[in-house]
Amino acid sequence: MTDTELKDRLSATVVDVEAPPDLLDRARSGGRTRLRRRRFLALGASLAAVAAAGGVAATTSTLRGRSDDLAATPAPGATDPYGFLMTSPTRGDLAGDEEYLDQVLAAWRGSHRKSANHYRGIFDRLQGRPKVVWAGTTPAGRAAIVAQYSDLRHHEDIQLDREGVQTLVGFVGEGKDGRPTVVADSYPAPGVSLDAGFVTTQGENQALVVLDTGKRTGWSPGRHYNAQGGSGREYTPLRFENGVSVVALPPGTDLADLALSVLPTSKDSSSLSIANGGVNRAPIEQGKDERLWTDFPEFALWPMTESADSLRGTAADQFDGPVSAARDPDTYAFAMSLWTGYGVTADKSHLFLGEIRLDNDPTRTYAVLKSRSGRITITPGGVPDRDAALPVSIKLPGGQGWAVAQRDADLSYRFGAGSWSKPRQNALLVPAGPAAEVKVVQGDKETVVTLR
Repeated sequence: MTDTELKDRLSATVVDVEAPPDLLDRARSGGRTRLRRRRFLALGASLAAVAAAGGVAATTSTLRGRSDDLAATPAPGATDPYGFLMTSPTRGDLAGDEEYLDQVLAAWRGSHRKSANHYRGIFDRLQGRPKVVWAGTTPAGRAAIVAQYSDLRHHEDIQLDREGVQTLVGFVGEGKDGRPTVVADSYPAPGVSLDAGFVTTQGENQALVVLDTGKRTGWSPGRHYNAQGGSGREYTPLRFENGVSVVALPPGTDLADLALSVLPTSKDSSSLSIANGGVNRAPIEQGKDERLWTDFPEFALWPMTESADSLRGTAADQFDGPVSAARDPDTYAFAMSLWTGYGVTADKSHLFLGEIRLDNDPTRTYAVLKSRSGRITITPGGVPDRDAALPVSIKLPGGQGWAVAQRDADLSYRFGAGSWSKPRQNALLVPAGPAAEVKVVQGDKETVVTLR
């Protein structure tokens, strides 16, 4: 069973269960069984986990909070990821603005019924008084962070490492009326990333506010893709002051592209997340699949040349392996291609064609060439144009021609005013040549595309 199948089946059968994001890594280590009937969007376990927040223990932090009398405290030695917020007075340049602090606390108390976490029962047994941990001015207006103890109990919609008193956190930004509003809240859920940041908005201005968890932390505005078929992120280290770091976001920033990471980054850089944005919080419509082609009765294999029959049995793996290895490892969810083109080029290299989608990024197409010596070359085709007559068109390196595809179309090629080749369905390898054109026939519609 593939990664994507397992995640999707988990989503279909346990959609309300919060599954740890490392589930697939553990399952994969036990062995991988090939099952090619379907490959589903790799959002299954992630969809469940995305509804939760918190989950990893923070090391000792330099952050301090506002002192208040409390009715209960966590058991000694118990895991309480946000517990460090409850130890000292409020910090920030608005720490002395009592009117604003009172408004923040009022917003917190009035937000619980509207919270996405309300149905989990996390507010049912609040303990003591809430406290403002930090209050300050950002490039996008005033913002604050609130913390409060809660006696958390097992619930049909909540998963806990343990029952007992733990710390909740609320992230407060500017409301439309100029008064504070809670933009997100979080609790210690096991196996998912800790919400360490949030985005506050005022008009067209946006600011990222990140908690100091005691670890060197960086932020990324988005993923980059390179010409070698790889992808990744560059993280800018954050500078903390008064327990937080505040970053003015560039105009037009897509919150779904944002990411946090403990530095230096590692294979699992998702230990920190953004409560109301970022890849772990991007809006995902369950069942919606944004890959180019998905609705197949079974996995689609498309021969692109003659004499390629021997490649059919392993074509999907030959595409998946190199493309997966080159992708950004700091990926919350990914979806492999449900179709694969395969063929043999003029120099006898093996050619494989398909797509992959990372998180909520647009799907991207790739061609994989494997030479007779075994050398692998990945050529990216970029984001396909769904409305184009030929949405997949990749010029191959080394004078090996073009890899093209259009589902349910007859494809043929010619050079200049020459005659058209024999049509081939769905995918086609066009040899290198001058003034190459592809004829795309779908039903009664015929289009000629010039290759460049």
